[in-house]
Amino acid sequence: MTWSRAQLLRGFLAAALAAGVVSGGCIKGRALASGGLKQFDSARELMGTLVTITIWAPAQEIAREAGEAAFARIAEIESLMSRYRAGSELSKINRRAYEESVPISDDTLAVLGLALEHGRLSDGAFDVSMAPLGKLWKSAAGSGRAPGASAIEKARACVGYVNIALDEKKRTVRFLKPGMEIDLGGIAKGYAVDQALAELRRRGITAALVNAGGDIATMGRPPEAKTWRVGIQKPNRRSGRLPEVVLLTTGAVATSGDYERFVEIGGERYSHIIDPRTGMPVKSMSSVTVIAPDAATADILATACSVLGPKRGVELTAQLANVEVMYAIAAEDGPAVVKSQGFDKYVE
Repeated sequence: MTWSRAQLLRGFLAAALAAGVVSGGCIKGRALASGGLKQFDSARELMGTLVTITIWAPAQEIAREAGEAAFARIAEIESLMSRYRAGSELSKINRRAYEESVPISDDTLAVLGLALEHGRLSDGAFDVSMAPLGKLWKSAAGSGRAPGASAIEKARACVGYVNIALDEKKRTVRFLKPGMEIDLGGIAKGYAVDQALAELRRRGITAALVNAGGDIATMGRPPEAKTWRVGIQKPNRRSGRLPEVVLLTTGAVATSGDYERFVEIGGERYSHIIDPRTGMPVKSMSSVTVIAPDAATADILATACSVLGPKRGVELTAQLANVEVMYAIAAEDGPAVVKSQGFDKYVE
């Protein structure tokens, strides 16, 4: 797997900001020991991205064992929820769920339950059944031709979270329409980050940060610091300015946007984020950042708010406890910013 320089830098920069060691875009060394704790950083390729874990612990061996357990937990979730592994639980669901109810693990049950809940909250802006549309636009990017209206409508006919029947007592899932497939790309990374933190907590770690390609969650705080400092890159066509810094104790932040992830078809730029309700990529939305109590919720809402746009996105987050959103729309003279009322209390 190959990452762009921007993707690698984003992960490294977020970890550095968490330690409070970024100044002027450069990494500075400093003594990391404090109160008997030291900072330990590790990284692994998982879930299609670079996952970094920062742990404060009294000894390297303690941090190593806890970190390995956290990475193993992420790998376990990837093995269940990858669309690209024929033997994954998700692939089995997509093959069989229209024909019969498919037994599922506790992890997949939890993720699907959360996904369906937010499908309802967002009026379908977040929809894990949008895989047929994702396949259609991926094929279009490969061919260099945008899909026609009839192809979009055909794919849309297979989309609809309301046609996913989840039985929590029997721990099964079934599709109510033929041609349906689910894609957990908008939630699985966030869930995995949360589970990694839970694994660290079970092993006695009290201060840590996990970053899976921009889905970031923290617990506790670094010694001698009030908060973790997490960098959020604002899109700016003229200059690569330093990120805005979001201050977190125990919480999560996720950013979704098309200022780096997009395709051009026939000379027109298309976002990688698709509106499940129309079948079309979203327009005029460069970056959406969500702060939430957990990474799964932040991951979901970053996608949902991208689809909904600023007005509806701010209204949605206002209904949820301890959730804030910031929209940054690229412009020649700097990004135009729209924020929920409480977002600035997290900003340095």
